[in-house]
Amino acid sequence: MIISTINLKGGVGKTTTAIALATAAVRDGKDVELYDCDPQSSASLWAMMAEEAGDPLPFPVTPANVATVRMAGHRLKSTEDKWLFIDCPPNGRVMDEAADCSDLIVVPTTTGPADMVKTFETTDTLGARGFLFAILLTRVLPGTLSLKQSLGELADRDTSYFDYQIPSREGLKNFFGNSFGDDLYGYEKVYEQIKQSIKEDKEAYGAN
Repeated sequence: MIISTINLKGGVGKTTTAIALATAAVRDGKDVELYDCDPQSSASLWAMMAEEAGDPLPFPVTPANVATVRMAGHRLKSTEDKWLFIDCPPNGRVMDEAADCSDLIVVPTTTGPADMVKTFETTDTLGARGFLFAILLTRVLPGTLSLKQSLGELADRDTSYFDYQIPSREGLKNFFGNSFGDDLYGYEKVYEQIKQSIKEDKEAYGAN
């Protein structure tokens, strides 16, 4: 099973989302690996710092490129034996390759207007190519006008998005360089919805 985090906009929580979802999958008993395809190497740095702090991530983080992503697609797509999470850069061939081989693409975004514009640009491209995706709102402040507007835009566009949002929490920011504690800040619910979406997609595909 291959899950990629993709957005043409940087700084929207792709790496945090990939690591948190991978953690949820490990806790669900899955065999998990994370590919770090971003030139900034944020996921790799996170894993290195956690290892040095004596609090290693519960899954390997591997630097990856177009070739390794393509090979993973041949081996792992639509299989339940192993779950691969791919942290993607905001553009380039490796992002395209990850999209091609993914069972599901998670599109994290904040509710900021600039981030939402870029997110819809991302999902328009993914949708035109027939990829299965869902938008995930991150760093959410409940009751704010920006959240209300973002949810309204998602509904108006009739696009795919997660029922759950990731709240803005100082503790969540502080996990960089450490493994997650008991609280996954809602990512465990997102992971469960991912499993359900993949199951439903398989059933629909099998029925045709």
